[in-house]
Amino acid sequence: MAKLTLLLASFALFLLVANASIYRATIEIDEENPSGRQQSCQEQIRRQQQLRHCKMHLMQEVQGQQSWASRDIVNPQQQHLRQCCQQLQDLDNRCRCQGLEQVVKQQQQQGQLRGEEIREVIEIASEIPSRCNIQPREGCDFRSPY
Repeated sequence: MAKLTLLLASFALFLLVANASIYRATIEIDEENPSGRQQSCQEQIRRQQQLRHCKMHLMQEVQGQQSWASRDIVNPQQQHLRQCCQQLQDLDNRCRCQGLEQVVKQQQQQGQLRGEEIREVIEIASEIPSRCNIQPREGCDFRSPY
């Protein structure tokens, strides 16, 4: 009986220690600042010049400077797309769509897009990762309507 009591006490102590470790790990994860992760993306986007080349590529596309048939990344006229791909490649996977969405929002807020142009730019921007052959390959699904 004493052995059983000792075994149960040892097991209870083990559970207590394991629970305390799990609790501590949970607290550490929960205390991570969720905006810290977002801030990290914002910092990366800032370092990539606010994805300037992505913005310029989108403007070329929406202004009709490039035809849909010539949207090949090896086309010399696609310099901004190639540089946009490089800027996106230098971002973490989790930050790429956020950066492209930010570019679209900035263009809209600055009055550079109107009406149907907004939908066209959103469609083009969402396809950029797959055209660059980077993650997310299925493209971006922007959160909020414009």
